[in-house]
Formats: sequence, structure tokens, C-alpha cells
Amino acid sequence: MQNGRLYSIRYNGGANAGHEADINEKKIVTHQIPMAIVKEGATAFITRGMVLNPEDGLAEIDYIKEALGVTELPGNLIIDQNTPLALGTHRAYETVLNEVASEGRGSTGRGIAPAYMEVYGRTAKTVRDLMAEDWEEKLRNHYLLYQRLIKGFGRDLEDIDVYTMKNQAKRKVGTEQEFIERLEEVRTRLSPYVATNVFDLLNEAWNNNLRIPFTIEGAQGAGLDPYHGVYPDVSAGRPMSRNINDATYNVILPEEIAFRAAAMKTTYMSSVGQRRLPLNKTEAYEKHAKRIQEEFDERGRSTGRLRDIYPISIPIAQYLQRAAGYEYLVATHLDASREGEKFEVIIGYQDKITGTERPYLPYQEDLDKLKPITVKFKGWDGEGVKQIRSPEDLPYETRLYLAFLSRTIAPVAFGTTGPELGSYISWINLSRPIDK
Repeated sequence: MQNGRLYSIRYNGGANAGHEADINEKKIVTHQIPMAIVKEGATAFITRGMVLNPEDGLAEIDYIKEALGVTELPGNLIIDQNTPLALGTHRAYETVLNEVASEGRGSTGRGIAPAYMEVYGRTAKTVRDLMAEDWEEKLRNHYLLYQRLIKGFGRDLEDIDVYTMKNQAKRKVGTEQEFIERLEEVRTRLSPYVATNVFDLLNEAWNNNLRIPFTIEGAQGAGLDPYHGVYPDVSAGRPMSRNINDATYNVILPEEIAFRAAAMKTTYMSSVGQRRLPLNKTEAYEKHAKRIQEEFDERGRSTGRLRDIYPISIPIAQYLQRAAGYEYLVATHLDASREGEKFEVIIGYQDKITGTERPYLPYQEDLDKLKPITVKFKGWDGEGVKQIRSPEDLPYETRLYLAFLSRTIAPVAFGTTGPELGSYISWINLSRPIDK
């Protein structure tokens, strides 16, 4: 942080995110608020690229305060007034769609897709609408719209159970009046965080040489992009940082970001949903996958769903690197390896029938025709690397594998050795700015 200041931006998604960090030996999970909110001097922006559930937002503020044992948020929270809302009505509609879909939709139940659907359908309600003098009329009309939509499926909106963060449980959407009364309380408590000048704040800090560092945080990974993920397990928003300009009124262009890095787990991939990636299933691999699931609590932070475990796939990583346009790699979970235990890496795919090599394309019908071409790497002492802070002190096997990732995907800039703050290794000089 420069002069004790930092700007942190959430640019997509909503309460479907689950970002976890250990802060002073306390586990903190944020969903809509950027993780930088836990740092004094940081300003955390919820931007128009997101969809915001205001009730969950307030519950999250209370949760962070309680978890940190403070009465005020350490950082400064700013909510762009133009951020679209994702309400209980959206969650109810998503619930009904999941019930009637002939195939599962892999949804988190947080109403993200219906809220983004409104953005494209030009019917979205925003934080600005919630703060307006005629907010009640606007939100009553919104409720009536979803009441009619859901009635078409033979259901009553008020009786549908939807998730709420406040009690980590489901609650009925309720009658129109109950819906409005809850929003009235939310509106009062949320208003101190809402800003009308987000463009000015970002523009001044980004373009006027104030030397304020920026971090940019999204929901979901590049592999869930609606154009580059495997349908139906895709996000409704654009999860790649190349879409950051949408959230910042073109203040921040992707090509102007000095350090464009993607985080990737080191010795395995995790996946939630219905997609089935090519895999050589063996008893040894299933044992390895179960260990990873248990030791690293591989489940969705929003839904709690257990994640499937796959080998790192170089073709998938290369495909997504081109799609996302990142230049550096952050290799996470270096502590997941075990000495004496080899791990597979997929270096290509071939047609199951003809044996010819085939590219990775994100369509299940195509993936079902492929089998992986793999190589094995020697593992290292994952517990031992937790204490290492210099690249040259890493085991030879670790350095060899990271060099392989650097050559095949993108140069490794950081490696994480555990979930705690400070548990990382750097290959770049953090004492000076990265110039483009």
C-alpha cells in the first residue's frame, strides 16, 4: 500500500463468490465485498459490473465486524449507485427455473443469472432506484413482475424459500408488503455506503498519478465465462478481468493493468457442476482426489457443494490464458503436494477412436470424445514448503514443475504456500512498480 492507501474493486458477479483468507488467525469469507475491506486505509468498491443483494451485503458487513472483533469496518466501503440489484425475487425465479429445467443448471441459488438477465433485458433495478424518492413504487412494480412470471410456472412468489446470508438459512420471499418493509430497512442502513461519484474517484486515482495501488477482484474463474466455459456450468457475468472496463466506465482498460495475473491451483484443478472433463480414472487417482477434497476443504464457499478434482490440464490453461489475456501466473496450493507421491498433468487430448490429437474446446459433446495424454511429476513435501519464502529454497521438484508451468502457460510470478496472509513466494521485485 502506498501512503497507507489502496483501492480494491469487485468488477463482476455477486453473492455467488466465496473468497477466503486467514486474517490474524481468523478465517474470513467474503461474498460481495472485496477482501481488502479488512485492511485499514483500503477503499473497497462494489461496482456496476456486479449485481448486489443488499440484504446479504448488510449481513456481510455485520459478519466481518464480528469476525474481526471490531465495531467499524477497517476499510472504507463504497457502493456504486448504478450497481444492479439481485433480490429475493431473482432467487425465487432461479429456484423455479431449476425445478422445471430438464437438465440441471448448476446454479448457486443466489439469483445471479436472473439479475444479469434483467441487465440485458433492460428491466434491471439498481441501487440508485433503491435510494430514489419513488423507490417504493419501483420495487413494488418489480415484485409484481416476478409474481406474474412465477405464477406462470404454477407457483406463488411469496411462498418460495430463498437463501439469506443473515441466518445462513432459507426464508420465504414473503408478501409484497413484507418484501417492501425489508427493503426499507436495508435502504436506511445501506445509504451511507452508496456513492454517486464513483467515476470521479476512480478516474482521479487511476489517471492523475496519485500512485494509489489497485487490486481487482472477481467472482468465479475464467473457466466459467459464458463463452469459454462448459455449458451449463457457466457464470451469468463475465468473470475475466478483460471486462474490467465495463465496471469502471472505461477508466481502467485491461491493457493498462500493469500486473495481469491469473491464480491457478498447482497440482490439481477443482470443478463444481455437471461438466465432465477427460480423465484417466484409477484407484490411485481417486484416492488422491479424496485426500485433496478432505485436506483442502474443496467445496464451494457459497453453496458448500463438494468439488470434483482433476489433474492440471495444460490445454485448458492455455485456452483460458488466450481468452483472458493474462501475462503472469500465481501458482497456489504449493502445500498440496506430497513427497514420494507423483501427480499427473494433462499435456494434450486425443480422439478416443482415431487416436489423433484434438484441441480443447468447451463443449461437453466434444469433451466426451477425448481422452487425456498425461505425464507425471514427482511431488514434494507440501508441509515443508509452508516455511519457505525464497524461490531458491524450494525443493528441486517444485522448481522444476514451476519452470514447466512458466514455459507452457505463463511466467510464474508468485506461489502460495498456505492460506495465511504472508504465505507466499515472489519471483518479482515488489519494492518497485511494474512498468509496462
